[in-house]
Amino acid sequence: MSAAPTLAVTDVTTDHAGRVYAVIPDTVARPLALAALEGIAPDARGVFFESVAHPANSWAAATVRTVFEAVLATRPEEHDVCSGLGLYRKYGGGTFYGFIVGASGWDAGTSWWRDYADTGDLRVRGCATIAHASGGTLAGTCTF
Repeated sequence: MSAAPTLAVTDVTTDHAGRVYAVIPDTVARPLALAALEGIAPDARGVFFESVAHPANSWAAATVRTVFEAVLATRPEEHDVCSGLGLYRKYGGGTFYGFIVGASGWDAGTSWWRDYADTGDLRVRGCATIAHASGGTLAGTCTF
């Protein structure tokens, strides 16, 4: 299995609407953001796209599991619905309905994006998902 980076999630926080954000180092956010776009046509428009399935032993999958664990460690169980990680907590597979963003793209003072137009490379697009063990050959794979 590819090792996830030594990842200290900078912050797990919410915005003014209660949406969950995992703030990670920029050096991890950039390659994770690229992984989230892998397999999606660069000229695609809209919001209903899914990346390629990154293997369970890939860097992307290991990194997403690290982010999931950090979110779960900081969010009490009653917030599982908000973060979407209740199934991951229980079954080892699930989807994070929050946002993953590099530290330079998040303004902790305003609980909102910082310089949104110029920090797109720090925003991990899509909902990070780890496939459940019941997924057969897809078990443990990661998509966005």
